[in-house]
Amino acid sequence: MRLLPIPSFALGLYAVALVATLAVATPAQAQFGLFLGGRGGLDLTDEDWDLFRKALGDALTPMEAGRRTEWSNPKTGVRGDVLVQKVHERDGAPCGDVQANFIRRTVQPYKLTFCKMANGQWAIAP
Repeated sequence: MRLLPIPSFALGLYAVALVATLAVATPAQAQFGLFLGGRGGLDLTDEDWDLFRKALGDALTPMEAGRRTEWSNPKTGVRGDVLVQKVHERDGAPCGDVQANFIRRTVQPYKLTFCKMANGQWAIAP
C-alpha cells in the first residue's frame, strides 16, 4: 500500500475531481496537493493546516466510526470539521474513511481514507 504523508506547509483547495481520482502526486507540495490541491479554491495558512491536522488526529484516535472534531482559525476565518465515517484495516494498517469539511463562506467537503503509518503519522491512502 502506498501512503501519502501530510506535509507541514499550507496549500489551497483543488478540484474535487482531482481528489476523487487520487492520481500520483509529484514531490513536495503535491504530496498534500493530492488531497487539497495547488492554490485553487480556498487558500490555507500553515496555522490552518496545523489546526486541521490536529482535528484529524483527534477524530481518528481512538478509531471510532461517528467520531467528529471541529477546528477554527479566528485569524483567517477558516474553520472545518472532520467526521470518521468508517473504520477498517488496509494491508494491516488501521484506517478511517473521513469526511473533512473546509469552511470559508461555503463548505468544501472531501472524502478520503487515512491510514496510520508505522511511524505513527496519518497518511492518505490512495
